[in-house]
Amino acid sequence: MKRFLFGLPFLFTITTLLAQTATPDENAAAAGAAAGMFAGVCGLLIWGVSIALWIIAAIWVMRDAKKRNSPNATLVTVLTWIPCTWVIGLIVHLITRPKTTPGAPPPPM
Repeated sequence: MKRFLFGLPFLFTITTLLAQTATPDENAAAAGAAAGMFAGVCGLLIWGVSIALWIIAAIWVMRDAKKRNSPNATLVTVLTWIPCTWVIGLIVHLITRPKTTPGAPPPPM
């Protein structure tokens, strides 16, 4: 994700440079503007979806770890709330969480 965010200014610069032509042409300028707008909208969509997934995963891990009385609830909660490590926290929680919740009937065998 950091590499993607680092490359966004270069992407917008390239679209701006490609929109420039030697002779002023309305079609070329409109195409360049459309390409830049498309790149910006796609970037915003990817950014928004990744933020939404991060927050949803963090809330779910926090609630699930508390509900299952997980021995490492604090670790996975903190890992999931940190933006750069939320996927690691989610994976650690899914691997190490208890299989049953306290007070629930045992699963059928």
